[in-house]
Amino acid sequence: MLLVYICIVVIARFVYFPLHFVDGEIGTLTIGFSKTLSDMISLIPFFFLFDRYDGWLINIIGNIAMFIPVGIVWPICFRKLDSIKKTVFAGICFIIFIELSQLLCTERHTDIDDVILNTSGVLIGACILFAIRKSRNDVS
Repeated sequence: MLLVYICIVVIARFVYFPLHFVDGEIGTLTIGFSKTLSDMISLIPFFFLFDRYDGWLINIIGNIAMFIPVGIVWPICFRKLDSIKKTVFAGICFIIFIELSQLLCTERHTDIDDVILNTSGVLIGACILFAIRKSRNDVS
């Protein structure tokens, strides 16, 4: 279970706190609404992905890589996640929770791109784990 907690803490660090320094320190999380709802949510897939970020490739890789451990660790810790489909579904629920919770943070943005990329990470991790499990069963 420690690995599950580590996954959650690492994801929370990257999701809720800015990566850049503010006045020489890591920025703090601020709760509240400072924008209109339409400025806080992007529901059109890949509309802002390339235009909004100078480091769009790092954004894509980071969003995928950040959730690969979820696809690997969660099925190990939770026996009911005994298939790729169940693991991805649990991952999507977690990702949607994260994206919706960002609506409460003034500096964060809820984006369908993140849901797609994060889910891809969970899927990749689950495929890795279940392929390893299958290869072990084939060898036995």
